[in-house]
Amino acid sequence: MLGVLLSPDMAAELKIRYLEREFDIPMESNMGEEMNLMCNLSDYVEELGIKKGIEQGKEQLLTQQIMKKCAKGKSTAEIADDLEVDEATVRNIPEKNLVSNH
Repeated sequence: MLGVLLSPDMAAELKIRYLEREFDIPMESNMGEEMNLMCNLSDYVEELGIKKGIEQGKEQLLTQQIMKKCAKGKSTAEIADDLEVDEATVRNIPEKNLVSNH
């Protein structure tokens, strides 16, 4: 039953009919509204997770780019200019000790 309720691939109306038919759960009219709200909430949570993952990926890519440029001997100013970020961003990566020595 939880699989039905939490399924991202099933519309709320279909979930309601399925719960009524397969589990003999009588659904009142206001339950449809609650089901829609629950479906929208799960979509929202999924969207937030995707956005968070994208942001983490961007941060990881920037860190990798900074580290590669640092390994090539570029200065903080050069790296910031190349990557179009401010120098504070370059200095604030986790391995900032490596970058700040340039």
